[in-house]
Order: sequence, then C-alpha cells, then structure tokens
Amino acid sequence: GLVWYNTLDGHIKALDKNNGKELWKFKMPSGGIGSPMTYAFKGKQYVASMYGVGGWPGVGLVFDLTDPSAGLGAVGAFKELQNHTNMGGGLMVFSL
Repeated sequence: GLVWYNTLDGHIKALDKNNGKELWKFKMPSGGIGSPMTYAFKGKQYVASMYGVGGWPGVGLVFDLTDPSAGLGAVGAFKELQNHTNMGGGLMVFSL
C-alpha cells in the first residue's frame, strides 16, 4: 500500500507503507493544503491534492516581509518559504 502526504514547500509524495521508502513525488506550484485524498471513478483510481499557501505561512509571500519579528513571528518562521513556493492555489488530480 501507499501513504500520501503534502509538504509546505509544494510536494505531494507517495511512500511505501511498509518501509517508508519514497516511491514518487511531484512539485506543485505552491504548498500542499491538508492531506491528499484518493477516489475511484469508472474503475480507475485517482489521488487529488489541494495547494496554495495562505494564512500565517502566506504572510511572508503576500507582503514580502523580511523582518523576522513581523507578523508575530510568522515571517521569521516561514521566511524561506518564498524560495520554494508561489502564490495562488488549485487542485491537482493524478491518475494511478
């Protein structure tokens, strides 16, 4: 079986559930939101994942703040995120 997860820097990844080995990854335009979900339609299985950094992690992207004390520390905590992700959001769907 597979374990799917998103990363804040924009990857969706699939791991082997038995040994944790990374089997597949894809770089989305922005950070993953929540957990990927899977479904089947007409006999084919799909994995869907939403992306789009917002909320406190998005503060540094939206306002381009560089002061690590700005935004109650949010920018300091996520200051490197702008080097790994873009603004905007969407839904990616992959067929298996």
